[in-house]
Amino acid sequence: MQMLLKSRALFIKEYNNKLFNWLVTFALVMVVLGRFVIKFFLLEIAAWVMFIFLETYTRMFWSAESLYYNPAWHIIVSSWETIVYSPLLDLDRWAIPIALLLLFWLFYWRCFARRKRGSRSVLPLYKNSHKNSSRPRSD
Repeated sequence: MQMLLKSRALFIKEYNNKLFNWLVTFALVMVVLGRFVIKFFLLEIAAWVMFIFLETYTRMFWSAESLYYNPAWHIIVSSWETIVYSPLLDLDRWAIPIALLLLFWLFYWRCFARRKRGSRSVLPLYKNSHKNSSRPRSD
């Protein structure tokens, strides 16, 4: 019975550590996506707040294990398990195909969908680059 309890405690500790590390990674990925890909300021700010909270909380209370005893962490874990292991859509099985489909859609939207409305270049250019070319040179 003691071995069962020890192995259960070790499993829960490793599970919480992995979930915590993935949350930190997710926050950093959302910062990059919000800043450079989607260019949505509120998403970037929310991701920074999440990252700073996760990093400072563990530094203030000396370890990530103290976070695991917090009732808010239990709500996060139960929400995560409800979303990932849902009977409607099992993300444990479908997460990679859905992520690849969303990545393809995002790439298409950023590169090709905007060109239909006007003759914009695929590469990001300065907005006033055509106005500066008609100005005479000063040298």
